[in-house]
Amino acid sequence: MRLLGISLSLGLLATCAAAGCYSTGDGTAPPPKQIYFPVGLGVSRGGNVLYVANSDFDLQWNGGTVQSYDLHLIRRDAVLTIDDPNNPNLVLKRPPTGVKCDTSTQEPPVYKTDGSGQRQPLGETCAPPVDASIYVRDSATIGAFATDLQLGKARPQCVADTSPRLYAASSRCNPPCDLGAHCEIAGGSNRLFVPVRGDASLTWADITPDDPTAAPAEGDTADTYAPFRIDCGTRTNGRCDAAHHAGNDANEPGNSRQITMPGEPFGMAQSEDGTVIAVTHQTDTKVSLFSTGLDAVRARPALQFVLDGVAAGGNGIFAIPHDPQAFDPSQVPHPAFLETSRASRDVSLLRYYGDEGYTVPRAGPGGQAGPRPFLVKEGAFTLSANAGGTDSRGIAIDPTTRTVCKSLVAPAGPGRPQTVVALELASCARLPARVYFANRSPASIIVGEIGEPSAAGDGTYDADRLQVFGNLPLSFGPSKLYLAPIVDSDGNLALRLFVVCFDSSYIYIIDPTTNTVENILTGLGQGPFALTFDPFDLDEAALRRKVPADSREPGLDLKRYRFAYVASFTKSFVQVIDLDNSRAKKDTFEKVVYTLGLPTLPKGSQ
Repeated sequence: MRLLGISLSLGLLATCAAAGCYSTGDGTAPPPKQIYFPVGLGVSRGGNVLYVANSDFDLQWNGGTVQSYDLHLIRRDAVLTIDDPNNPNLVLKRPPTGVKCDTSTQEPPVYKTDGSGQRQPLGETCAPPVDASIYVRDSATIGAFATDLQLGKARPQCVADTSPRLYAASSRCNPPCDLGAHCEIAGGSNRLFVPVRGDASLTWADITPDDPTAAPAEGDTADTYAPFRIDCGTRTNGRCDAAHHAGNDANEPGNSRQITMPGEPFGMAQSEDGTVIAVTHQTDTKVSLFSTGLDAVRARPALQFVLDGVAAGGNGIFAIPHDPQAFDPSQVPHPAFLETSRASRDVSLLRYYGDEGYTVPRAGPGGQAGPRPFLVKEGAFTLSANAGGTDSRGIAIDPTTRTVCKSLVAPAGPGRPQTVVALELASCARLPARVYFANRSPASIIVGEIGEPSAAGDGTYDADRLQVFGNLPLSFGPSKLYLAPIVDSDGNLALRLFVVCFDSSYIYIIDPTTNTVENILTGLGQGPFALTFDPFDLDEAALRRKVPADSREPGLDLKRYRFAYVASFTKSFVQVIDLDNSRAKKDTFEKVVYTLGLPTLPKGSQ
């Protein structure tokens, strides 16, 4: 079946990118409670809110949307569905009346019960489509052709050791924490970001962090439960105001160079400390740099710099994790990013410089003297593990070998001075991190490591040296990569690499310790695009910590961490995947268990 709506939209998108023809003022407003070409998902730190970015890819409306959903209720109802897909209390769009839900088979759906010999539609046998609008708590209109959604990072900070700890000790603080304290990602995200191609902006909104120990009350709205609210200014006809579309106004506050962002923004990555975002451009040789405003002086995001000279067709981008314990405090490298390309087999190494020593008057209203940060392309690495090597997409970097190593370092004590402990921790911090690239020539995951002894052979450590050494063959269309845990049979977190294959509608689950495929998720909607997960801490996953029960739902077989959420781009719905293998009944493990929204074909498709 050829999707004419998709094909026409691609042509229109290319035309609009060249001519700037897209208008946000006319046409019909998008439905605020409908999932429509979803491209980005995010979960609040407390796990009570699911954020969805919809792209309006076939231009049926005058823009896309960013929505907030009551994830607490979604998780509860997913558990009820697992127990009984025919539960009369579920608000189903098409109830699977009389259908036997046999999840013991690997490839749902089962046959219909009317003797027709036809199969049940995907997502309707054991995960019938529910009315997603009942979970929507807020919705704001943005430009068309959004490409991603990310929550801003909470800044790591040193806090005094207490017992018990909510999160594992981390090495992400710079400078490293003193003895008697540990590095913790405290608090939660208070901003979300969405690259939008229709108006060439980084659209953003303020959000309120939620409490992981308390659920919203029954009937709470965005007016009564602050984390549901998407604050993107004074909305006119539901649309976020101009101040929340960073990058398309050269006079925006904080834009000291008075520049605008190039067209076709696509991938984005935040620096480890969450203060800057780098954005790729699919039809250009440029990368845009934004300040997030999430630094010591809270401000609105602004475009800071546009780097030219990277490979054309920029796609995936990822911040390189620098462990401060691997360096003397004065030698920690500036933040860096890896960027892939659809047109080149090279991966670009980009370096961020804050330029703190150089101050100029900032342009625009409310401008003030301050530094003007910038990006530099410092090198490139060739993806030589594949025959072709071009057309690379997502990137994932796994630094957890360092976390595991540090957990085995004995503390200081009699006969064991702190200097010895520091040397051992530094040695752990210099272990290479695993790196994965989604590559399409041929379809595979390219495997490598970053953080190696310097190529100069002088014994020094190069935190950004990349080496690739192998690949894992996949089905066609690998696109995005995610590091997240499952819950193993003992009830502990176990880290996995999730590979979204857009074209073949599969998700591969790979064990990063052995680089072997553990499972292939089928039964997904057409065109899986984005994934997100219940909140977790990467260090906790690395150390395989026990997953506690969700205290917000006593009496339900529900752990604090249990589900993944995948956006089906082509048919406009979101599915819930069960990742808990510790239950006595394991028939839903790594299978779709719930469907948000009625699967909908693009306008004009046949």
